[in-house]
Amino acid sequence: MYYAKSIKTGVKKMAVIKRVSLVDQVYEKLRERIVQLKIPFGSKLNVSKLQEEYGVSSTPVREALNRLLNEGLIEFENNVGARVIDITEEDVREIQEIAFAYQMVAARNALRNGDAQQMADEIGKYIEEYRSSNGVIESCRCIRNILDVFYKNSKNEMLMTKVTSMTGMDEILHALFAMPREKGGSGEQYHSGITYFEQIHEAVANKDFSKICDGLEAHQLWSRDYILKNLETVKNRF
Repeated sequence: MYYAKSIKTGVKKMAVIKRVSLVDQVYEKLRERIVQLKIPFGSKLNVSKLQEEYGVSSTPVREALNRLLNEGLIEFENNVGARVIDITEEDVREIQEIAFAYQMVAARNALRNGDAQQMADEIGKYIEEYRSSNGVIESCRCIRNILDVFYKNSKNEMLMTKVTSMTGMDEILHALFAMPREKGGSGEQYHSGITYFEQIHEAVANKDFSKICDGLEAHQLWSRDYILKNLETVKNRF
């Protein structure tokens, strides 16, 4: 850290320089490539090649791989080493089923612990952002924000830990859903999904847990069709 002198007051202010470790750098770069589908599913991750690519020793590479393993983004095989996970159609269904279960718990606790009208207002704001979004990546961000309203108001730290552990998988599904047409994706499907969140918005305002769950499940089933179609495209591409 260093001290910077204020021009107006002459008082010394302490500014903190954030130092990013080599492990963090390797982890972030490798993770980004995996969740953005830039590395084919099932690809072997060679430690020596990663060392050469990132200009680091084996230690930060191995520590970064351990983090990715804990997130479920890679797996280790005996006599093979690290591989990017291979996602199947069944995996997509299972990931979404688990996510839906967490969303239901979050919604139930949020209605119990939070202010329903305040949550409805916040969701309404994100729906307007969704409606005016210019692409599927922006719309996915709005969807995450809507779901986060439930998670933060659930006030359940254990639930948040579980949800965080699935972040990598969730980002892969979002990347599959968000594939643009020029990459063989499904195109501009994103605005048609807003109907489900309008239903959820109304249900939150009315404190109707059952209809919130109906909306969440309907959106998940709708998005699954695009995800599975794009998953097939990605696998054929590589």
